[in-house]
Amino acid sequence: MTSYDDCFIIVNGPEDGTSFPVVRAPFYIGGDTSCAVNVRLDPAVKAIHALATVVPEGYRIRRVDTAPVIVDGKKAGMMISRIVHAGGIVQVGQTQLCLHCAPDGLASRSHGIVTENDLTWALRKAGVKLLAIGADFLGFAQRLFGRLLGNWVAMAAVLGVIYVLSPWVRGWVNYYVISLYHYVIRNILQIAGQ
Repeated sequence: MTSYDDCFIIVNGPEDGTSFPVVRAPFYIGGDTSCAVNVRLDPAVKAIHALATVVPEGYRIRRVDTAPVIVDGKKAGMMISRIVHAGGIVQVGQTQLCLHCAPDGLASRSHGIVTENDLTWALRKAGVKLLAIGADFLGFAQRLFGRLLGNWVAMAAVLGVIYVLSPWVRGWVNYYVISLYHYVIRNILQIAGQ
């Protein structure tokens, strides 16, 4: 850690005094080794417990798992985040982390940077989730129709169900079947009349 880095310092918990320099954002707080703020000795801390993103003069803290995250005495959620400023306390599990913002740290340098508020974050997450659901549905439909197209009995059953349940399809099919019937009868009568 340099004097130019923001850092989270454990002030109450199994690892008192441990500091975690913040050199990039966004980052995770949790017990997993991939987390920038790695709280290893608190069993109440989930592997990936919270997400932190830089905002002017602080960090936006958002809960990632079902475990609670407290920022300056207020709960942070998945949809409703909380902002911690210099000297503020973030509690994950039984561990309390104090934010120290350096004069040249990320939070101090982030003035003028457009940050994502809770509404845009929720819309982006919902869009990603809807795309994933759509992709899953298309994959399911592709597998289902791939099997149906390979089986003529199943295709006949599906077409029969569509014919019975859809008046538009039934009318369209009846129109073309009757037109074809008239065409065939007319041609047969012309051939028989010669």
